[in-house]
Amino acid sequence: MKKTRTIKLSILAAAGAVFFLFAWENVQATRLGYNIEGLRREIKDLENSNNYLKKEIRTSLSPEKLQTEALKIGLVYPEPDALVLLDDADGNKPSRGWLAKLLRLGSSEI
Repeated sequence: MKKTRTIKLSILAAAGAVFFLFAWENVQATRLGYNIEGLRREIKDLENSNNYLKKEIRTSLSPEKLQTEALKIGLVYPEPDALVLLDDADGNKPSRGWLAKLLRLGSSEI
């Protein structure tokens, strides 16, 4: 009688342990699922923020925006005769770039 009681208790303890392990596994799986969904939501938010910031950079660097901001702080285009070309450190004549050619500021060398 004592032997069968011990066997029944052992079986009951083993079944309880299996049930506890199963329940713990399900709780962990649910917790990890919530963590994964939270990370997915965070990734989506970061991607949206990144796209917004890229758009802001493109807008801020657009020529129209830069011109508007320059005019707000009082910058104006120089008059063609107001440009002064400086000699380089070796005393050579300055190179004539595309802007100088465009404004026809270059000497007869151009």
